[in-house]
Amino acid sequence: MRAMADIQAEGLRAAGELIDRVLRSEPETADAPPRSEPTGGYSALVDAWTELLRRTVDGLAPPGGPGSVTVDVESGGVGPEVRLVVGGATGSSGTGAEIWLQNGTSADVGPLALHCGPLRDSEGKLLKGGAVHFDPDEVPLLPARSSRAVTVSLQAKARLRPGTYRATIQARGAPGLWLPLEVAIAPS
Repeated sequence: MRAMADIQAEGLRAAGELIDRVLRSEPETADAPPRSEPTGGYSALVDAWTELLRRTVDGLAPPGGPGSVTVDVESGGVGPEVRLVVGGATGSSGTGAEIWLQNGTSADVGPLALHCGPLRDSEGKLLKGGAVHFDPDEVPLLPARSSRAVTVSLQAKARLRPGTYRATIQARGAPGLWLPLEVAIAPS
């Protein structure tokens, strides 16, 4: 699906360039006022369509499964949900989930450090005895047009109460990035 969205975005870019060339190739008449060059309206339209298609494809991804998610560090909206399933109430989350930080810009970004708010259940009760951990703690530099994985897991200091807990992941160094986190703790 993501490949289809990228192909459609490239097609929209090409269509915009074609329209620009056609508009520039029209002959000017002596009595017509000189035309001004387009001010980037076409590129804004193409960028808007690209973002719309990307969000549509991200929305079609299977929801809630543990594994990996990809998020653009320059995103300005909510990213895909990160989900951890913890076996039993012992706090063992296995290998955790991967968050792929993607820098699609032409400039380096960093340092980046993910952090998470308190985990709460639907009643507002805090998860006691467990903490969200990120590995590595900090990504010193994310070069232009590159990606880097960060593993998120749950570390237990005590026996955990079964239930579903939610929080928000944010990143120091990327103020527009935020992801919902769901931690499901099965009864032992």
